[in-house]
Order: sequence, then structure tokens, then C-alpha cells
Amino acid sequence: MIIHRSILKELSRNFIVIILSLSVLLFMEKFLRLSRLFMGKGADFTDIVKVFWYLQPSILLLSAPMAILIAAFLTYGRMAADSEIVVLKGSGMSFPSISRPAITLSAACFFILLFMSLYLLPRSMQSFKHTLQEAILKKASMTFEEGTFSDVFKGSVIFVNEIPSDNVFRGIFVYRDAESARDEPAVIVAKSGTIVSNPQEGLIKLTMYDGLIHTFRDNTSSEITFSEYDFVLSTGIESPGKTKADEVRTTDLWNGRKKVLLWNIELNRRLALPFACLIFGVLAPALANKVGKTGRLGGFSLSVALLILYYILLIMGETFAKSGRLSPFLGEWLPNMFFGIVAGVFFYIACRDRPIGRF
Repeated sequence: MIIHRSILKELSRNFIVIILSLSVLLFMEKFLRLSRLFMGKGADFTDIVKVFWYLQPSILLLSAPMAILIAAFLTYGRMAADSEIVVLKGSGMSFPSISRPAITLSAACFFILLFMSLYLLPRSMQSFKHTLQEAILKKASMTFEEGTFSDVFKGSVIFVNEIPSDNVFRGIFVYRDAESARDEPAVIVAKSGTIVSNPQEGLIKLTMYDGLIHTFRDNTSSEITFSEYDFVLSTGIESPGKTKADEVRTTDLWNGRKKVLLWNIELNRRLALPFACLIFGVLAPALANKVGKTGRLGGFSLSVALLILYYILLIMGETFAKSGRLSPFLGEWLPNMFFGIVAGVFFYIACRDRPIGRF
């Protein structure tokens, strides 16, 4: 139908603009947190492009439901403000028929996101960690500048007085934090040193020559001199052997969901977030029809408020699930249940406003 194509065209245009904007904003938020580890090492443009590409599945899981809700509110809010919905109902169209473009778009996004969540997400997160680790290891020496302190590496502050050539330092000062209760804070000074990185093993090693190690705890301290000392630097990124829940294949999550709590939470999260597209695709047209002539600004403001409420409930649910106060299923699906009920109520109310009969 021409009317459906016209609504879907406007809806798709708004959706594309919003999802691109949200994807860039969410990427910049993530990238700014990584800049301390990533940009300071002279990352190539290709590394930045790879990081952007590998982060897209995780970003789209958040941005796509947002874009569905905002785009539908903008479209149907504009139609309500221009009395187009009233005209369509007066011509004999039912509300389910009017809202069909939004439901169609949300269903398409649901299946695409489900594929990304179940298949692409763990693979992209593994590639992202590998790319980031590789970029840091290859350019470890670029972290340091003459006469400045560097706190890029986890648990340590390093000062280099002179860098006569690549990977060769002179006048080294290192402060190491206590990583556990058994460790002792230490200060290391050395006349010279070299830095070596091994991307295959995921190690960055600072070898220092002719120096002193001073350790201290409470009222005691000790000093040890050395002619050569290997100090392993930590990038703060987990080694390739350690796997986070978002890097685990979905089949492995399913098999280990009863043994590992975080895996069960991640499994429900991968299913719950795509399903939010369907809920928002039903809620937005029905609520825009009920709210009335608020226009684009009113629809945008209301959609942002609903999104904030949704993600507050999602974060709270995940926190309670991790602490054991809620089951992983309830922790991840509670926002969907709440908004699903709200969507059903408003959609039912909108459907009760039946079109006039034809002569």
C-alpha cells in the first residue's frame, strides 16, 4: 500500500540518521575510555578503523532499540501533530494497519540484532581484544617521553630521563603499586634499560640494568641492588588466555549457564536486548497516538525519557542478578516485561479507537 510505503520511508530515514548518530556517540564514549591505552601509543588509522568495526555489534545492541523508539516517536508524533492519523482512521484504516510499518521495521531489526548478538558479538569482541592488545604491544616504546611520567601501564608509574634510541632508556624511575595484600609497594631506579614486546605471548618486558629496588611496608623497608632486572608491564587488558563473558560463543554460554553465573546473565542479555526492538516498535506508535499533538520535540523528549527508564531498569536488573538477588532471567528480562505490558496496554487502547464505518 502507498500509505504504508510512505510511512515506512519516513520511518527508515529517521531510523538511519538516529542509529548512525547514536553509533558514533557510543563509539566515542568507548574510545575515549581506551584513549589512555590506545591513542597514546601512536595507533595507526587502520587500527582505529578495526576497533570501530569490531565494536559495532556491541554498540548496535544498544543503539538499535534506541533508534527504533526515537524514530517511531518522531514519525508518528509528526503524523499526530499534522492530524494524519485522524485522517487515516477516518478513511477506514485500523490502528494495527497504521502501525504496521513500525512493527515491520522493528521485526527486521529484531532478527538482524539476534544474529549479531548470538553469532557476531563474541567473535567481534575477541577480534577487538586481539587488535587492541597487538597495537599496544607493537608500539609500547611510544608510551614514554623524555622527562615525563607515564601511568599508562596498570599498577605502575614510570619516568624516563633520556631516550637515546628506540626501545633504549636512560635514567629510569619506576613506582609499582601493591597488586594484592601479599605484595609490597616498590620503587625501582636504574641507570639504563630496554623495552621488548612479544605480541604472540602478550608480554611487554622492561629490562633494567645497574639499579636498586626499594620495597616498604608499614614500618619496615628493604633494598636490593641488581645488575639486570626484568619488569613485566601490564596493559590492563586481559591476556588472550582469559575470556570475558561477552567473548564466549553462545553455544558455550548455553552449556555452561548453570555453572557460571556471569555466563547465564550474558546469555539472557543477548536474547533480551534484540527483543526490545519488538516492544518499542509496538509501544512507540501506540503511545504517540495517545499522547496526541506533541510534535517532534515532544515525541523526542518522551522517547528519551522512556529509554533512560529502560536502561536504568536494565542496569539495576543486571546488578541484582550478579549479586544473587534476582535470577539471571528476571534480571535481564524484567525491563522487557514491564515495557511489554505498557506497550500491550497502550496498543489495546489505540485499537479500541476504531475507524468509522464506510458508506
